[in-house]
Amino acid sequence: MTTIRDFDEKCPVCEKTSPQQVMMSTSTWGYPDLDLRPAEMKRSSMFAWLNECPHCGYISGNFENEPCITKDFLKSEKYLTCDGIEFSSKLSAKFFKAYLIANEEKDTQKCFFNLLHCAWTCDDAGDSNAVKIRKMALDHFDYLEYGDGEKKDYLAMKADILRRSGQFDRLTSEFSDVVIGEEPYDTIIGFQIQKAIERDTGCYTVGDAIGK
Repeated sequence: MTTIRDFDEKCPVCEKTSPQQVMMSTSTWGYPDLDLRPAEMKRSSMFAWLNECPHCGYISGNFENEPCITKDFLKSEKYLTCDGIEFSSKLSAKFFKAYLIANEEKDTQKCFFNLLHCAWTCDDAGDSNAVKIRKMALDHFDYLEYGDGEKKDYLAMKADILRRSGQFDRLTSEFSDVVIGEEPYDTIIGFQIQKAIERDTGCYTVGDAIGK
């Protein structure tokens, strides 16, 4: 079950207060997608993953963090128009704007994940910008920081982003010799390579990859 509550939050940029939806709890049931997008019900809670100030337009996952951007940036044409990209859904634009803020603040982790989440919302809206956004996310991948125990998850995400953005030859070139040495990751990588050979950009779950 997903529980959402409204709280009055103070924007750290313009210092005005507005009601924001905050996710108190959620759950998942089933296998995640191969890029680790969670199963329901968490996958449908994305509308509550970011706060957006209705006064100045600032967007963040947490209004308690001190931002490094200015009001002028939030009024810029680049920010207001999503750098010229016309999204099919407001939620996609919201995640892309969060990416633009993260990019301005040089926060690679937030850049990558806001773009990945933006791609997920594009998928839901049937928006072809999903391919472009996934390619943009990959531009940040090599600069991500993660521990040794997280490497397998990041490799799984990268393989799926490559395939779903149509970069089949790059996927097979980079992953043909990859052996993680842990299941279900090696099975997933093999599945990704086979789908790349088939030129398949479809959305699959971990269950699909392991035959469940």
